[in-house]
Amino acid sequence: MKAINWARENLFNGVFNSVLTLVTLAFLYVSTKGILHWAFYEAKWSVVPDNMRLLMVGPFPPEEVWRVWAMLVLTLLVAGLLYGNSTRVRPPLWMWAGALVLYALIWPAVFPSTRFWLALALLALPAGMLLGPLVPRRFLTPLAAVALILLFVLPSAVNPNQWGGFFLTVLITVGVSLMAFPFGLLLALGRTGKLPVFRTLSVLYIELIRGVPLVTVLFLSWIMVPLFVPEQWRLPDLISVSIGFSMFAAAYLAEYVRGGIQGVPKGQYEAAWALGLSGSQSARFIILPQAIRSVIPALIGQEIAIFKDTSLVYILGLFDLLYMALTVTKNPKYLGTDREVLLFVMFVYFVGAALMSYASRRLERAMGLGTR
Repeated sequence: MKAINWARENLFNGVFNSVLTLVTLAFLYVSTKGILHWAFYEAKWSVVPDNMRLLMVGPFPPEEVWRVWAMLVLTLLVAGLLYGNSTRVRPPLWMWAGALVLYALIWPAVFPSTRFWLALALLALPAGMLLGPLVPRRFLTPLAAVALILLFVLPSAVNPNQWGGFFLTVLITVGVSLMAFPFGLLLALGRTGKLPVFRTLSVLYIELIRGVPLVTVLFLSWIMVPLFVPEQWRLPDLISVSIGFSMFAAAYLAEYVRGGIQGVPKGQYEAAWALGLSGSQSARFIILPQAIRSVIPALIGQEIAIFKDTSLVYILGLFDLLYMALTVTKNPKYLGTDREVLLFVMFVYFVGAALMSYASRRLERAMGLGTR
């Protein structure tokens, strides 16, 4: 009844709206009829489960895939702990139900040896959110630090040239974010500071990086970074590209943080000076906490952009999710399945971005942002 009443009030509450609703429904039917017919009757969706391991981890050795699963479980668990502790929000019932439904859908497409890890991965995030409020905050920082160290130590036994698939996409996203945020913070402080040298250098760097495409920066880092490193210390292509990516993202993060710093009332600075705090203490305890809190939506938006822009590394020969998807479509057995595979890739990126956006909204609501 609620749906019927809502339709009457919003879609059929007059002659004009009723006609407009019917015309819109007819247009949607005509425009999507062919797509729905293809999706349900012609598409060869079996290409996705048949190549799931390749899409997820690429050429990663099968006997070492447990390392990837352990990293995923650890990441989701710590993320749930941090989120649950900061927001005091318990996981909703639909999250547990969604994990069970998703497990039932994916279960036939995975190997028996990985079904246990799949169950742990799906339950790690809501379990972390449930336990987060119970963990003292003083333990969260060292716990997160240990998790980050393990995140890069666990796969180190495997040659980086064998990292690939969605695993590599997530790893690049995390690595770039960890390197870009502190660098962007320093750039923001330098641009808003009073020292002319640091202010000028920060402005030049930010404007230069923001004025060139990301692809150009990736190619330059791929070519130029090895020139600054001795031959015996030559970095893998993954590290070189990640450094360039981080330098690019830091310029945008710096501008977001600078906007937050400019939004802090002048009275906060004066209060810090009246308390006898130094410049670094004022920035650390008074200015930056307020500035970062006010620009959380922009920072999460940049994180989503970093996550999506990782797809550009395929042009440099890194085996990310998009590269592995295009490799699958070139297999003679799966010729003509380009649309199915690329739609799956689009779905993966959409789900990842949607989850980050949802977490951002919940965090904003828990911190009281946007309310008066």
